[in-house]
Amino acid sequence: MRLATIKGHVTSTMKHKSLEGWRLLIAMPDSPDLAPQIVLDALGAGIGQKVLISSDGSEARKIVGDERSPARWTVLGIIDPERSLAI
Repeated sequence: MRLATIKGHVTSTMKHKSLEGWRLLIAMPDSPDLAPQIVLDALGAGIGQKVLISSDGSEARKIVGDERSPARWTVLGIIDPERSLAI
């Protein structure tokens, strides 16, 4: 799991059939040495929002209902900045 910021939407002319109808977003991990990830979003995260993402591909494939799906990253939660605690 990682903290990330949503940077934009993914648009494609062709995609795996298991991803049709699902919202795909670009998430930039908060660590500067990590690459952006395409994440499956079932929660409705918006551009600029902080989110918690997971790379558990088996859970992503369960969400889309296809064990052969290329889905890997998913949005697990949206961080509410007004309720976040500084550590």
